[in-house]
Amino acid sequence: MYSLDRLDYEILNKIQENPFNIAKIAKELKTPYHKVRRRLNRLLKEERIARVYAEPIYPKLGLSTVVFILNRRLENDIDTTLLYSRSKVQLLGGRTLLMYNIPRKFIRDLKRFIRILYGEESIEHYGIYDRVLVGRKDFKILDEDPDEIDIHEIDISDVNLYYQEHAESLDRTDLFIIKKLQKDATTSITSIGRSLGISKQLTEYHLKKHVMNRGLVEFNAILFADLKKQPYLVLLVEFNDYLSLVGTMMHIVKIPFTSSIFLSSNEMIMNIGTPINLTLRLMRLLDDLVEKGVITKYEYYIQDPSYMPRRYTIGYKLYRNGAWRRDRVLKALRRGEVKLIEELNVLSEHHRYDDLEELY
Repeated sequence: MYSLDRLDYEILNKIQENPFNIAKIAKELKTPYHKVRRRLNRLLKEERIARVYAEPIYPKLGLSTVVFILNRRLENDIDTTLLYSRSKVQLLGGRTLLMYNIPRKFIRDLKRFIRILYGEESIEHYGIYDRVLVGRKDFKILDEDPDEIDIHEIDISDVNLYYQEHAESLDRTDLFIIKKLQKDATTSITSIGRSLGISKQLTEYHLKKHVMNRGLVEFNAILFADLKKQPYLVLLVEFNDYLSLVGTMMHIVKIPFTSSIFLSSNEMIMNIGTPINLTLRLMRLLDDLVEKGVITKYEYYIQDPSYMPRRYTIGYKLYRNGAWRRDRVLKALRRGEVKLIEELNVLSEHHRYDDLEELY
């Protein structure tokens, strides 16, 4: 198996700044272009060790993040037929995690949808998160001894906290570009334009002026962990002291194998898949925050390594005439439970493979 070295880490750090200009990365690293390109091809395509992607800033898109943790499972993926689905993860203990990015005005319908599929008594956790903490990963950390890492010394100058105050004005071209970059941020502008049926110049205009300049995405990179050696955890935290918690989490979000952090007024949720000794250090840090009264309590769930998570890109087709719309599932739900079941039976025969991200 391919073993990463310092140059790989430096490339992954740099590509989060600008995934569209490999020549610039090579120049900044004082490394021949062909060597950087070869390393990237090996990391991203041949060995599939890593992925470079765009993290949509959902608060700016007018979407809330809604999370359910359920004490049972469905035998199929009919719960992801809703086009606002973001991910589905199976957890040990027969549990299921469902995450949706959806306009607030549809959340009541979403909760009814889950109740019909799973039953009210199945919902162990339900949270609505309108803030997101995003930071580029610091892969230099992987070159150090985890026991020597001082979390509070990690540079957080490029970590940002976004609130859902007002949604940006969008169009479907912007959202289609975001969808493509979610799957692979190194996708060429020419390729995106070809998929849209527009010129490279117009695609580049939308990318730079609409998506990048307004900060609708943050670029990130992920290494795929060996789940048998370092399983992913879903970490749920309830807190009292918002500012103190965010100040600490701004450092943690920079650590590779951690996700962005989603927050409400008194809760946060994230995924972590760090090596076990670093995970234990993070747990000790959380225990310290409990003692200081910053955190009320925290709990974690372990991802089931036998199930490949379902992850979906943004449902750009639902944005029409300046607003997010109901999809077929939500429309059927409004006509009653019988109509919903009929619609789900039809949709279950046509899985959303076009929006499925191949992450694992």
